Amino acid sequence: MNRKEKVASLSLFLTSLYPETECFLHSSSEYGFLIAVILSAQARDKVVNQITPLLFKAYPSLQDLADANEKDILRIIKPVGLGPSKAHNILLLAKTLVQDYQGKVPHEREVLQTLPGVGHKTAGVFLGERDDAPFIPVDTHVSRIAKRLRIVPLKAEPDEIEAILEANYQGGNKMNFHRQMILFGRNLCLASDKRLCEQCPLSFCQERLKDFKE
Repeated sequence: MNRKEKVASLSLFLTSLYPETECFLHSSSEYGFLIAVILSAQARDKVVNQITPLLFKAYPSLQDLADANEKDILRIIKPVGLGPSKAHNILLLAKTLVQDYQGKVPHEREVLQTLPGVGHKTAGVFLGERDDAPFIPVDTHVSRIAKRLRIVPLKAEPDEIEAILEANYQGGNKMNFHRQMILFGRNLCLASDKRLCEQCPLSFCQERLKDFKE
């Protein structure tokens, strides 16, 4: 099978499991959503969704957040993990948006990636969810699945994986596919020997063939 055929088979299977997905993170404001995405790095979405209301209750406006004490931000967000670096970036992000962008979040990926705490994946998730931008951001689940199915080289970096997936996905909603892959990675295509290969029909998966070759 070529890449397009593999991606099409994967998409068909994932749509049977997860027909319609919704954004995993909750926030009404654009800067609030961007902060939620930053907090979600190596953290559970459920925990992030519990913490962000506390953060924005303490700091109702972006200016309030820009004027905050970094230690107080850390105290609130500590449960999500990587608290010191995230608190530092959130404070710098708020200050940057207030000082340089009139409190507005820019909507160009290259510009977003210059903001504190915002990398390629974070910018892609923000624009995909807020603008329906045609991105398939790559987290650990997306990377693991794409490599196991040999859609991408085993040593491919996230940017390369994203480009290959976007070039070969023929569906109409790339962010929905991104979310479907994450749910599949969380529920079935788990890391190491915890994966539930017996519940997956994708016979071209190299890991599945190893385990069930008999």
